[in-house]
Amino acid sequence: MSDIDHASESVLEFAENLILQKTDTYCSELQRRILSTALQGERKTYDQLADECGYSPKYVKQDVAPKLWHLLSQALDKKVSKSNVRMILTQEMRRTTPATPAPSSSLAAAAPPPLQPTDLTGKVKILLVDDQPQNLQLLTDVLEEQGYEVLQALNGTIALQAVALDQPQLILLDIQMPEMDGYTVCQRLKADPSTQEIPVVFVSALDESWDKVKAFSVGGVDYITKPFKVVEVLARVQNQLKIQQLQQALRAQNAQLHQANLELQRLAALDDLTQVANRRRFDAYLLTSWQAAIQNQHPLTLVFCQLDHFNFYGSGSNPQQGDQCLCDIAQTIKHVIQGPNDLVCRYGTFTFAIVLPQQTSVQAEAMAQELFETVEKQAMGSSPITLSIGVASIHPNSDMGIEAFIEASDRNLQQARNNGGNRFVAN
Repeated sequence: MSDIDHASESVLEFAENLILQKTDTYCSELQRRILSTALQGERKTYDQLADECGYSPKYVKQDVAPKLWHLLSQALDKKVSKSNVRMILTQEMRRTTPATPAPSSSLAAAAPPPLQPTDLTGKVKILLVDDQPQNLQLLTDVLEEQGYEVLQALNGTIALQAVALDQPQLILLDIQMPEMDGYTVCQRLKADPSTQEIPVVFVSALDESWDKVKAFSVGGVDYITKPFKVVEVLARVQNQLKIQQLQQALRAQNAQLHQANLELQRLAALDDLTQVANRRRFDAYLLTSWQAAIQNQHPLTLVFCQLDHFNFYGSGSNPQQGDQCLCDIAQTIKHVIQGPNDLVCRYGTFTFAIVLPQQTSVQAEAMAQELFETVEKQAMGSSPITLSIGVASIHPNSDMGIEAFIEASDRNLQQARNNGGNRFVAN
């Protein structure tokens, strides 16, 4: 390559790196060809370039080339065209290149800044899989210079073992390997729930469309063709790590939203004062329990409890004390009713409902007796608190109505109250 070619290559790499840094975009091979032709002063038309590269002239003139000059103009903050690109880029290189000696490795000169390890949890770990040691060493040198931790595997079996022991954030995978090719390695990774989220970038000398299609079909996220350019490898690595970081953040955000929705649903089903289930929750749960009892031929019991002689809200009374009493009684009932499927609800101002799936009136009567004893101990002022309790128990079927079931429990409650309270009535 002549001196002019070396200089053009340097400017070309500078331009690619500049576009990547300023616009987070890397050039396509066709854009590199257009830029390289302009930098070397070749008098080729877009029609000629399109013919050489196998693209339509319209696509090159109206899409690829305009995007290239727009990216350069955006990166340099000045108008860039085919005629002035070499002059402007050369001036920019002189202005921005420091006078200090260049790094010892020429590979680092064109490399974009890496995704810092602090951008992900811990140091970014990348697994390289290739049966050619020289390829492994080249990529290792490039990536380690950028601060990545690099693991190596010479074949697919070793790669799978390495991933099982220490999962990387990214895998660069060759396709043509003995015994197990890259396609098979990727398929096995994607079939395992513990490794299926690790992004796999194929790095291969295979350049046919079918090879690339198959790589994506088995779960690959990107494809780099050998011989690769360092700036492209680093750009694609960074791109996948950024995508992974965003996906992790999105999953965390979705988990938080899910928890928030569950909490909202819980709060929407609670009575604000007593912190037991509200009337809306009662209606929905009783209907669900009724349908389940019909389907499974189980008994269903409904209990209504009402406080007797509750005089905290009249003239000269203490409403705050009344609110506290209601809350205490609700929590006492909830403490007594501890079945995993039982539900305590505030049905009315002074009335609580208890839904007891798969329980009979005999079990409900034993529970009612325990409620009498526990609630009576919670004296408020000079008088103890007592309850009137109505119990209805049934084996429902499709010919019955749930409204009659509710009325039966309420009727028994009113009978208990009419008989002086502090008692239960069951059917």
